[in-house]
Amino acid sequence: MDTYIYADVILVENLIMNYLILWSTARLTRYNYSKVKLGIASLLGAVYAVLSYFPEYSYLFSFFMKILFSILIVIVAYTPAYFHLLLKLTGIFYIVSFVFGGAAFGLFYFINGLNLTSNGISFIKDFPIKILVAAIIIAYITIKYSWDYVQHRIKRERLIVRVEMSFDKKQLSLDALVDTGNSLKDPITNVPVMITDYSMIRELLPEDIQKIFEQSGENDLNAIAEIMSISKWATRFRIIPFKSLGRENGMLVGFKPDMLTIFDSGRRIQLNNIIIAIYRKNLSKDGEYNALIHPEMLKEN
Repeated sequence: MDTYIYADVILVENLIMNYLILWSTARLTRYNYSKVKLGIASLLGAVYAVLSYFPEYSYLFSFFMKILFSILIVIVAYTPAYFHLLLKLTGIFYIVSFVFGGAAFGLFYFINGLNLTSNGISFIKDFPIKILVAAIIIAYITIKYSWDYVQHRIKRERLIVRVEMSFDKKQLSLDALVDTGNSLKDPITNVPVMITDYSMIRELLPEDIQKIFEQSGENDLNAIAEIMSISKWATRFRIIPFKSLGRENGMLVGFKPDMLTIFDSGRRIQLNNIIIAIYRKNLSKDGEYNALIHPEMLKEN
């Protein structure tokens, strides 16, 4: 039985798929793109796909030539200004292509199976346009949310640092998130404030301070006054007003530690002129970190 291939159908299908892959790559990398350039690059890829059916052009489809042509498509589509940007865009282009192709192949196999073979090789005949559209939607959703999650995790890991602190001959260490939205400063000395879970900081505090915290309610003015009136610790504690953390207007009790050491990407930053504010609830729902660091604390003097 003769098999007929319609070049115009292959051209249009590949043109659409190439454009969606290039568009998805630009969206995922947040790269500014031109629809015209994406269209030209998509057309180049579609023509390349059509040529694969002609034996006289077989030399264009070696592994090395495929790599060169995919780089050419990326250059035409995005015209990256730097080599490292070209590598990044090419890598994401390949990932998106594999996901789109895998989704289409997997969805077709799940619905119809592969029952056509030629010379021991399975192939798809009359690929339904409905499956192609469904595969495109599934692939894009999968890539988008997976990519967002991976980026979030990487970004979050880069922003989490190890912190060690000492107070009244006691020491503890914890993980802290560098919070660019944390602008808290001590209203008296204007030094930056680090916010910490009470559950994490509890053992570092004197027992009399612990009792006051555990017996009083949140934002209890009487309790705060009692803490501030303890003569031994009066000079070490502060009241820090805030307008976040779930409250429009509130106060946190803060204290000045003996020493705070931040370990950030090989740096060891020691500070003795900062305030630790105590927050009664958990700052991280999943326990990734127990404190919020003021960005200015990472600036070495």
